[in-house]
Amino acid sequence: MEIMDNILLLLFAGHDTSRSVLSSVMKYLGNLPEVYEQVLKEQLEISQGKEAGELLQWEDVQKMKYSWNVASEVMRLSPPVGGAYRNAIKD
Repeated sequence: MEIMDNILLLLFAGHDTSRSVLSSVMKYLGNLPEVYEQVLKEQLEISQGKEAGELLQWEDVQKMKYSWNVASEVMRLSPPVGGAYRNAIKD
């Protein structure tokens, strides 16, 4: 039973957190056109450096600094998992 619970937890967490973050990113990009324009500009710059049909490489992902900052800020404002609180051990 415990193994089954852990597997279901991993499946749920892997699916719902990704879906939640992607939905939130789309919502914020729709509400903030200036941020959307910056993300689009960054993505177009990266894609223009690629040949037709060439896949993204790790180096390309590392160039997505603004996009990553947007995703991080969205996760800060709208955490994908609710109810995960931590107590401070020290101030």
